[in-house]
Amino acid sequence: VNLSDSPASSLPLQNVDEKGVLREVQDMVDLPFLHEPAILYNLRSRHGKGIPYTRTGDIVIAVNPYQWLTELYTEDVREMYASKLIWNVLKGEDSRKDLEPHVYETSSMAFRGLAVEGKSQSVLVSGESGAGKTETVKILMGHLASVQGSGDATGGMSSAVVKRVLDSNPLLEAFGNAKTVRNDNSSRFGKYIQLQFDVEDADIAAYSGRSVPNCVLAGSKCATYLLEKSRVVSHEGEERNYHIFYQMLSSSDEIKAGIWEGLKGKGLSDFKYVGESETNKIEGKGDDERFKITVDALAILGVTGDKYRTLFRALSIVLQLGNLVFDEDPNNEETSIITSTDEMELLAPLMGVPAEAVTKALTIRTVKARHDQYEKPLNVVQAKESCDAFAKEIYSQVFDWLVGTINGATCAEHNYEHKNDVHKFGLIGLLDIFGFECFL
Repeated sequence: VNLSDSPASSLPLQNVDEKGVLREVQDMVDLPFLHEPAILYNLRSRHGKGIPYTRTGDIVIAVNPYQWLTELYTEDVREMYASKLIWNVLKGEDSRKDLEPHVYETSSMAFRGLAVEGKSQSVLVSGESGAGKTETVKILMGHLASVQGSGDATGGMSSAVVKRVLDSNPLLEAFGNAKTVRNDNSSRFGKYIQLQFDVEDADIAAYSGRSVPNCVLAGSKCATYLLEKSRVVSHEGEERNYHIFYQMLSSSDEIKAGIWEGLKGKGLSDFKYVGESETNKIEGKGDDERFKITVDALAILGVTGDKYRTLFRALSIVLQLGNLVFDEDPNNEETSIITSTDEMELLAPLMGVPAEAVTKALTIRTVKARHDQYEKPLNVVQAKESCDAFAKEIYSQVFDWLVGTINGATCAEHNYEHKNDVHKFGLIGLLDIFGFECFL
């Protein structure tokens, strides 16, 4: 393409004015010619100016700036979007026309849709790995939790419930996120968070002179799916296992000994499932610092004492399973034996099971067929696969238990002080679809 053939040396397929200068718009519905190149040129122009958000109708498109833009998320900005899109909306007008596109408009419109229209809302957050989905969900949740105290609302919010809801994020990240080639804090599972609200009847609000009924955050529920189990036992050289393993191993020997004596003096290189990593900081915080945040968040949920110790001993079992070595039985090449006796001597008491029972479970398969039952020895490859499958299942069960514990501590049905007065909770659902990888 010869740029001299185009006005102002602009590339073809751009939307330009009469002088050949790119026409940048906040809402891409306003693009005179709407096609993929026009969309990309518009997004790139705004991104270059430090403007990550652009809208297309009711859809907000975010281009990850890979840095925290403090000026976009101040308390004043939060209140401005809440004021114009929730509390002081003019009938018959598009309240967004004078506002820059922002993720706060999505949360504000969802809140108003629930409070004023009485309809439960859903927000879909999608994009490839590293696009910023997890961070966007946290921003949305923070804004939804804060707008209750704005405008005409008088219901306030239960600080304890809100704290539990917001503090569940670091736990899900610790146990469900990992470093990938594209993203240091990539969610390796999908999650659907339902924020539960106590919504005031519209007629009662109108009788009291309020245009927006009180809408109080009462709790939350989280459903997870498609956890990447394979990462528990293997990952690419530049990537990492789940954060929680690195956090636990970065703690002091005193903390490690309190979990399991076998962890004392051990580091990343002592466990094959994790191995050495050049990365020891995620988003500016070291693994040891994040472990403290994780432990504090667990304490808020009541996971302390024996529960805390059992949780991390289960993770230690996963790590120790990865150190077992399987070799051919000298007497029968079709069967296998565990040659890492030292590792087995550490694992068996940790599990509370005799070493012989663990060995048999990992090297022999029990087959049931109708009324018959027989044992089939596993070869080396099969035994290793059996061991890895066991480790993955333990981690999956731990993850599901954690999600259940979070739900038990945050759901409105168990924790909201006025739960008996609520016939049905209003919902705002946040669907964070796991990131897809595309390297083409």
